Amino acid sequence: MLNKLFKYDFKWITKVLYIYYIVIAFVSIALKITEHFVNTDPSLLLVIVDKTLVSLLIGAIASVMINTIMRIWARCVSNFYKDESYLTHTLPVTKNELFNSKILSGICSLLLSALVIVVCLAFIYLDKSSIESIKAMWDSLVAVYNLPFAIAFIVGFILIIVLEIIYMMMCGILGITIGHRFNNHKMLKSILIGIGSYGLLSVVSLIITFIITKFVDTAVVNGFPSMSYIGSMGITALIIYTVYDIIYYLIAKKVFNKGVNVE
Repeated sequence: MLNKLFKYDFKWITKVLYIYYIVIAFVSIALKITEHFVNTDPSLLLVIVDKTLVSLLIGAIASVMINTIMRIWARCVSNFYKDESYLTHTLPVTKNELFNSKILSGICSLLLSALVIVVCLAFIYLDKSSIESIKAMWDSLVAVYNLPFAIAFIVGFILIIVLEIIYMMMCGILGITIGHRFNNHKMLKSILIGIGSYGLLSVVSLIITFIITKFVDTAVVNGFPSMSYIGSMGITALIIYTVYDIIYYLIAKKVFNKGVNVE
């Protein structure tokens, strides 16, 4: 049953996002064409158009990620606490399945949006010259450290970004589940709790990071931080966001399992 719930939730979240995907794809194509002509004939008009499209691309990227997270949160509210919830809570499924479906569909929606953004950026900027630059940076990374560490660095960096985005999603879901336990001003309290939960652990993260820096080697080798410093910071960030995501997931699920106040 979780599989069916997941498909339904994922479809609901992404049915509007496809509009934003089309917009960012259109902007990417236009920017790719403009970049080609700017490189061959950098006239003032083309440069202005190019800079305008770059600004539009940045806005489109922000819109995709913001609206993805907003749709995830909106799905939780509408499906758990609004009119639709009267049907949701009569389905022959457990509360854990209902809650887990929202988390899984949310994570997959975020990954899909991130993939769309990466593909669009690669389409625009990935050419022979940029590939050579990336290869040179990779060779430098491997030369200063070693191949296994370079691979771990790239993989760890991607995982940290993913975990941090999931953390933002979980802060909102935590705020929604706790905020809707109240009898009035539910949405306002949900927003405040979500912001507060994000800010609280962000401060904790800064304190932990500051403490860690006091115990690791911060020397710079050939313009690169020491291996121990990067490794320590990377592992710390991975542990922090993994723990945060799990803690907020468990708290939100426990609160949800206690019951809901349908509006």
